[in-house]
Amino acid sequence: MAKVCFGMIMSLDGFVNDRNGGMDKLYASFEPNKEINDMMARTGSVILGRRTFDLGEPDAYADNYEFQVPIFVMTHHPPVTHPKENGQLKFTFVSDGIESAVQQAKAAAGEKDVLILGADVFRQALKAGLVEELQIAIAPILLGKGLRLFEQLEELEINLEKIRTIETSRQVEIYYKLIQ
Repeated sequence: MAKVCFGMIMSLDGFVNDRNGGMDKLYASFEPNKEINDMMARTGSVILGRRTFDLGEPDAYADNYEFQVPIFVMTHHPPVTHPKENGQLKFTFVSDGIESAVQQAKAAAGEKDVLILGADVFRQALKAGLVEELQIAIAPILLGKGLRLFEQLEELEINLEKIRTIETSRQVEIYYKLIQ
């Protein structure tokens, strides 16, 4: 059965982008490793928010995106022109809520995992109780300002169980299971 995971890189002070909305400083410390490659191989579909989708060139996803799987984009305003697709990567624009996006992504993923990317979509899924695992990479930088990952979650109290920790020469990745 598909497991719903959230993956993100953030600064040590909790930001997923800098004061100008950029993420380059965070990804400067990123080092691909066996665990990341294994996680990518276990991913059967991806859910993105519209802002995360717009960070890339829509027609370039089919040729260059690391996840060549069905992609579900949460948005109230699908693009006028449907982006380029290929045999594995297909886009579905979902406007009827996170529950629908997760249900569709799980069906598309089959036995593989569903990966959520994007802070706002993550918060929606977390509030709805749909996230099963967090995969957080900590970049060695303090940004001071930007978009905080764990904002707007004041009404939640979530217990986590650490599954594993991966230390590379430049960052730390922590994997947590959500305890319901």
